[in-house]
Amino acid sequence: MSTDSQVLGVIVMMRHGDRRGFYQDPNTYTPSNTEITPLGNQQTFQFGEYLRARYLARSSPHFIQDISPDLVNEKQILIRADAGGEGGVIYDSSMSTMQGMWPADTSYSETLPNGTVVVGPLSGYQVRKSFFGLPHLRHRTHRRLCTIVRSE
Repeated sequence: MSTDSQVLGVIVMMRHGDRRGFYQDPNTYTPSNTEITPLGNQQTFQFGEYLRARYLARSSPHFIQDISPDLVNEKQILIRADAGGEGGVIYDSSMSTMQGMWPADTSYSETLPNGTVVVGPLSGYQVRKSFFGLPHLRHRTHRRLCTIVRSE
C-alpha cells in the first residue's frame, strides 16, 4: 500500500462458524433449526480479532481512517444478519465477530448525576443495538452476514 492511500471502509461478507443439527427436508428443502457450537463462536470471535488487528489498530497500514477503534460508534457500522431458516447461527456468529472487533472496554461507562461511574457488565461488554441488527435484522442478505464498517 502506498503512503498516500488510506482505507476509507471495509465490506465483510461471511457466513457462520461451526454449527450442529442442520437438516434439510429432501422434498421441500425446508431447513431445520440449527445452533452454533462453542467452536463456531470461537471461530467467529477470532475472525473478529483478526479484523480488529487489521482494520482497527491505529498502527496497521490498513487502519480505517476516522473510525472509533475501541468503543463502538453505531453511526460508523452497519450489520445485517439473516437467519435464512437456520435459527440463530448467523446472528450468533455476527455477535461473536463484533465482540472480537470491539471487545469489552472499561471506558464503556457513564457517570450518574450523583457522581457514580457505572461500567458496562463484564468489564465493559459492549452490547449495542447495532450488534443485534436492529432494525437491519428485517433485511435479507441471502444467508450471509454483511458487516459494513465505514467512517462517518
